[in-house]
Amino acid sequence: MKSTIKLASLAPNDELSPFIESYWMIKNPTNKDEELVTFPDGGIDLYFFHSEQYPLHVSLVGLETHSQKGYMPANSVLFGVRLKLLAAEYLLHRPVADIINDRVTLANGFAGIEINDLLEFPLFCDKLSQYFTAQMTTPTDPRKKIMSELIYQSKGDISVADIASAANWSSRQMNRYFNKWLGLPLKSYCDILRFRSSFEFLEVGQLFPENGFNDQSHFIKLVKKYSSLTPKQIAQDKNDRFVQLSSK
Repeated sequence: MKSTIKLASLAPNDELSPFIESYWMIKNPTNKDEELVTFPDGGIDLYFFHSEQYPLHVSLVGLETHSQKGYMPANSVLFGVRLKLLAAEYLLHRPVADIINDRVTLANGFAGIEINDLLEFPLFCDKLSQYFTAQMTTPTDPRKKIMSELIYQSKGDISVADIASAANWSSRQMNRYFNKWLGLPLKSYCDILRFRSSFEFLEVGQLFPENGFNDQSHFIKLVKKYSSLTPKQIAQDKNDRFVQLSSK
């Protein structure tokens, strides 16, 4: 990741952790636009963007199934929340299937966030935590809770049949849930998480992960599917464009 780009993240509290992966911030304090590339990672994101041209722009970003290239404008900041799969139903109370590989603009004032809340990252996180806690109005279906826990604990390296057996929920019903709320089948979501799990290996130049893949050709095929690049190209990270390889 470019040294000029500033990154920060905070984990949610225990109550929100089944629904929120992290709060995060990307800041470009320079006078130059910076190119960034993101890869599919299984997250639903809320963006709160601020720059001189756009004092506050809020958007909801659906799941991605291919890489996205964009630019971080000069002297801008982007605060965000990466949501897990159950957040669509229990925190947002709306499907995100209609915005897969897309986004929708939300009204300014969403979650009570104002421009001044983007001055201090911890305060932004606290305010959103309070908002999302208030959205938890119904108990989580135990089957969905087990399903979600297994998917994330395994980093997607688990069969649909095994999830169905453990959650006591049929594969057909789970796929119906995923297609309705997220816009893709459960198996595809697990594949995205398996792809994401390779980032920690690729960012240190290890071109084949230690777990999750039976052979290298299968791994290369999956990486190309979701990034249009080879593992070697991602590991090289020319021009430091790949925002998820943040330790570079």
